[in-house]
Amino acid sequence: MVTPPGALRIGLAHGSIIEFGAAGDSSNLIPPDRAKLAGLDYLALGDWHGFLKVGDRTAYSGTPEIDRFGREEVGACVAVEVRSNDTPEIQRIETGRFRWVSRRWTVNDLAELEQETAALRQEVRLADALLSLRLSGIVSLSDRVAVASALADRLAHELRYLDIDEGGLTARPTAEDVARIDVQGALGGAAAALRSQAEAGGPVAHLAAAALERLYVETLRYDAEAAR
Repeated sequence: MVTPPGALRIGLAHGSIIEFGAAGDSSNLIPPDRAKLAGLDYLALGDWHGFLKVGDRTAYSGTPEIDRFGREEVGACVAVEVRSNDTPEIQRIETGRFRWVSRRWTVNDLAELEQETAALRQEVRLADALLSLRLSGIVSLSDRVAVASALADRLAHELRYLDIDEGGLTARPTAEDVARIDVQGALGGAAAALRSQAEAGGPVAHLAAAALERLYVETLRYDAEAAR
């Protein structure tokens, strides 16, 4: 398009540059040198939800708020100072409030969970954070219950949102854990059998560990109610 002499030539487009490859919309690819080819002073792009400069005259601004896990930067816009026949000045300005944070924590007791949580508090304001958390490790049965309680009763209420996968956190009952259950007869035999199956591994080990954890929790609950 022909423009009058001295007029700023600014383009707006939605789509992916060639370097995005399969991640973009193949029917709407934009050459990385589109600004040069079209004689533009600046080309503003949308589609990719993060900030990215493409050469001196092209940039993806990102979104005012991040909207998915996998991008831990704060949402932003760009302020661009455009002058005819000169390289534009592109400044990223943070506008977002929320942080989408993904973490993988390996914990072997409650203390390690508390350490990880304290470090997260130093990094982000929890009330404005959405956390995708994957836990792994081997803990005692008592710590397994304490970890679940700390996550559900404290951390989940401090965060804006918590998505948690505890599948990698394995409970390995100690002798003290089993003694705490302190049941006789059929329940005592069930506790011993579940502990044996959980420690032996195999296809039912996970179910046995979960059942033993439930028995442990219910025993603690019964003891607490009996003490009232």
